[in-house]
Amino acid sequence: MKPTITEHEAKDRVERYIEGALSALPGSAERKPFTQHRSECTDPTDNGPQGRFEISATYEVTGLEPARFEEYFDAIVQWWSAHDFGVLTDSRPKDHYVFARNNADAFDMSVQANDLGKFYVGATSPCVWPNGTPEPQALEGTQPEEPVAAPPEPEPVRKPRRAPVDDEDFAQTNWTDGGTSF
Repeated sequence: MKPTITEHEAKDRVERYIEGALSALPGSAERKPFTQHRSECTDPTDNGPQGRFEISATYEVTGLEPARFEEYFDAIVQWWSAHDFGVLTDSRPKDHYVFARNNADAFDMSVQANDLGKFYVGATSPCVWPNGTPEPQALEGTQPEEPVAAPPEPEPVRKPRRAPVDDEDFAQTNWTDGGTSF
């Protein structure tokens, strides 16, 4: 239940990291928005409470030469290294994909390219509270519930299905109509 940066600050940091990584590319590189997401942390890696969100953005980078993609990957990985990112996945040369995490703030970044000449750079925040502090409903969910003894259930009141019959009236009972006496 620790405070985090705000959702707005996370969005700004995602954009700054992407701009920083793109600064490692040639001046011809231009970015165009590909995806922007605000996703609820339904299964956060830190097992934290719900009500937090991840902020992410991915940009397609145009103006690059596909024949030099490996060189561009290396330039971004070098930028990451200089800015406290550690590479967690490098699928090259089989796939054009590298994934890194910032050691200081747990923001993730990726760079990916495909055989169609498309090149993408993205960043994702860790789980953050929209306003930087736990929401009231999340705080309520953290209080341990004290067991409350349930009141004893009253014994069910059993109504007789028919009026009691005396033994001597037993022979005179008409059993075909539910047991009413003559």
